[in-house]
Amino acid sequence: MLTISFIKENYYMFVYAVTLFISLATYRKYYDTALKYFPIIIAYTFFNEVLGFLVRNFDEISFFSNIKYSNYNDVIYNIYAIIFFCFFYYVYYKLIENKNFKKWIIISTIISLLSYSISTLYQNPLETNLFYALAISAWLLVSIIILYFVDKVQQKEDLFQLHNLMFWVSFSLVLFYSIFPIIYVIGYTDYDTWIAYDLKSVLRILIVVMYSLFIIGFLKGRKLAFR
Repeated sequence: MLTISFIKENYYMFVYAVTLFISLATYRKYYDTALKYFPIIIAYTFFNEVLGFLVRNFDEISFFSNIKYSNYNDVIYNIYAIIFFCFFYYVYYKLIENKNFKKWIIISTIISLLSYSISTLYQNPLETNLFYALAISAWLLVSIIILYFVDKVQQKEDLFQLHNLMFWVSFSLVLFYSIFPIIYVIGYTDYDTWIAYDLKSVLRILIVVMYSLFIIGFLKGRKLAFR
């Protein structure tokens, strides 16, 4: 049955759904901040995963007329990754005060987009995930978040702002995207290791942890603490 199979293989998607619900329920806390479009990104993530599951598992749902490519869904993940990273690059550009750090964010955005463009010369984005570009973009995001925390120190603010939604978002993104690219690249380049260490399960656990931290941030966040 579709429902049983879906739950068993994609239990982490329910964390997306719960996070989306809580993000909307607490939206008044951050509706006028740099994260005002965050619920849209979460919704996009959830529906993108659902669509990816359907394309991967049902031949009648496909982006290609050629039966050979009927279960290829990488194109939607490539598009998603670009939008996701650019969104957060923009968020931190809005929040960081240091002008030199802002310049690095602009440079990082350019590098990220170039990495995707260059990857298309060696990989078909319709057939495979542009995993090297994703890894570069992820680590650029981590570097930007580190600069965000450095910026906080320069402004003589506490690093651990438990009522600041951005603290939880930043902490969870660093935790996930410091590790995720390594696992992802292994999955595409060393399948034996991927299987031997059950890295698919590790990745799903990391997703659950990241979105659980998002939920904590939505619940603990206070409007006046956002910065």
